[in-house]
Amino acid sequence: MEEQRRSFIKKLIQLGLFVIFPFKSNATSTDPLCETTTNDIEGPFYISDSPNINILTPPEITSNFLFITGTVYANDCITPIPNAVIDVWHADKGDYDSTTDTYLNSSYNDSFYRAKIYTDNNGNYAYKTILPGKYLNGNYYRPSHIHYKSSYLNQNELTTQLYFKNDSSITIDPWASDVSAEERIIELNTDQNNDLNGVFDITLNTDPSTIQNTILTENSIIKSIYPNPINHTTKIYLNKNCLQFIIEICNINGEQINRIATTQKIISLSKIMQSNMKAGIYIIKVTSNEGVVNAKRFSIINTKS
Repeated sequence: MEEQRRSFIKKLIQLGLFVIFPFKSNATSTDPLCETTTNDIEGPFYISDSPNINILTPPEITSNFLFITGTVYANDCITPIPNAVIDVWHADKGDYDSTTDTYLNSSYNDSFYRAKIYTDNNGNYAYKTILPGKYLNGNYYRPSHIHYKSSYLNQNELTTQLYFKNDSSITIDPWASDVSAEERIIELNTDQNNDLNGVFDITLNTDPSTIQNTILTENSIIKSIYPNPINHTTKIYLNKNCLQFIIEICNINGEQINRIATTQKIISLSKIMQSNMKAGIYIIKVTSNEGVVNAKRFSIINTKS
C-alpha cells in the first residue's frame, strides 16, 4: 500500500499536482480581501544556502510525515509566481541545535529540516517533513511552527512562520496569537497512512506585471479552480479545446471517488463532488482525449456550504 502511495505521489508531482486552494474568498486585484501574507520573526536559526530539496527528513524516518503544499501568488492574489524562492526551516523534536550542528559540520546532503524550494511554472511548491516539535522559550513552549523566507527575483522578501490549528500553545505565544498570524494557522488533515497534509499559500507583495514566463505550458489542461475555499459555486476552468475530458476526483491516497466525461471547458465542481465528501484534501485529475493528463490538489474546509 505504501509503495503504491509513493508511486502515486511521484506521478502527481510529475503532472504538476501541487496547486492548492488558498484560504481567501473571491479575491481579485481590486478586492479589499486580497492581502499579502503577513510577516513574523526570523528567529536565530536561519542559515542561508540551504539545499535545494523537497524531502527534509533523515532516511531513518519512515512514517508519520507532514506534507505541505501550496501556491505563491502576486499581490493581486490570483496570479501565480513561477520560480519564486521558498526557504523553509524548523526544529525536529523541539531542538534546532542538532539540526544546526549537523548542517554546519557536514555536507548539504546530510542536513535535515532545512530546504530551499523553487516554485514550478504554475507557482506551486511542495515538501515532505515531520510535524515540528515544541521547545521552551523562557517559561513556556512555543507552538509547533515552520519558518519561511520567500521572495521573487530577490525582491519583496517575506519572512514569516506557519502554525497549526488546535495547538494549545498558540494562545500563550505572542507571535502566533497576534491577529496578523490568523491566516497562517492552517488546518491539518490525517490520511489513511497516518500522515498529515496541509495547505499554505503565500501572497508576496509582487506586482503581476513584473512576473516573467507566466504563460501556462501547453500540456497544462487545468487553468484554475475558483472560487476559494471550495463551495457549491466553485468551477473548474480548462485551457485546451478537446473533443472530450475525463474528470476524476480522488482522495489523498489516489482512490477514485467519482468520474465524469464532458466536452465543456467550464464545469461546476458540484457536478463531480459526492454529497458525503468530508472536509479534507482531495485530488482532481483531468485527462483529455489526446492523452494529456493534469492533476491539481484542493482542500474542502467546510462541507456545510
